[in-house]
Formats: sequence, structure tokens, C-alpha cells
Amino acid sequence: MKRFEIEVVRTYTTTIEVEAPDTITEDEVVDTLYTGTYNDCLYEEIWEQIGEQELQQCDTELIDHKIKEL
Repeated sequence: MKRFEIEVVRTYTTTIEVEAPDTITEDEVVDTLYTGTYNDCLYEEIWEQIGEQELQQCDTELIDHKIKEL
């Protein structure tokens, strides 16, 4: 049986809205987005919503591909 590695390149932007405590700053949201250090619950909420939105966009236009036999 042959195996192939397939790389698919797509371009899209994902925009979500999340609710956060009134005291949170934009810098703390950025920190939460990348490291989860400010608020673990918010981190999980952000990435859950991003994942859901990206799944809905999976049928976006195919820009390029690479296929090679392994």
C-alpha cells in the first residue's frame, strides 16, 4: 500500500466574539490567546470558538497543493 503526504493551502480569516470580565484589557486577551496565562477558561472558550468557525470554513477555495509519495 502506498502512502502520500498531502499539503493543502487555503487562506481565510476567522473572526469570533467572546465575553470576558469587564476588567480585562486587550493586552490580557492577547496573552490569553497565545498562552492561556491570564484566564484558562477564556483561553479554552476562544480556541473552541475558533475551531468551530474554522470547521465551517473548510470548504473555502483551494489555493495550492503539494502531494508526494512517501
